[in-house]
Amino acid sequence: LNRLPGGPASAILGERATEAEVRRINRALGLDEPVHVQYWRFLKRIFELDLGTSVQTGQPVWDEFTRAFPATVELSLAAILIAVVLGIPMGYLAAKHRGGWLDVASVSGSLLGICIPVFFLAVLLRGIFSVQLQWFPSQGRLDSGLNATDV
Repeated sequence: LNRLPGGPASAILGERATEAEVRRINRALGLDEPVHVQYWRFLKRIFELDLGTSVQTGQPVWDEFTRAFPATVELSLAAILIAVVLGIPMGYLAAKHRGGWLDVASVSGSLLGICIPVFFLAVLLRGIFSVQLQWFPSQGRLDSGLNATDV
């Protein structure tokens, strides 16, 4: 980030920031010090579980992390459960009946899943499971009145 044009301070303040404002932010964030000093300060804070303050929300990053972590665990466990419950039996049956319809369908489905960009697949699956089938809420697990910058 230190070598990018403008730097983090310009990204925080925007395009019309004055040089004095950029220097003030750089000083406040410790970006005016040598890179090795910044790095050692970063490592020290990591070991103290001090991840700093979010520039976007002003809240401690650790609090933001612990607030979002349960949703991450929930999503990961659901994905693993689905993969194990469906993947192992389908893999066994596809291998047992090599060349059969399940083998062809599973290989085709996995290739299709790899070829489709994840961002498009997410929108497609959200439309199928939340809009068409109505199995899940379309807004996810967050309040629909939540401000998008808070996410």
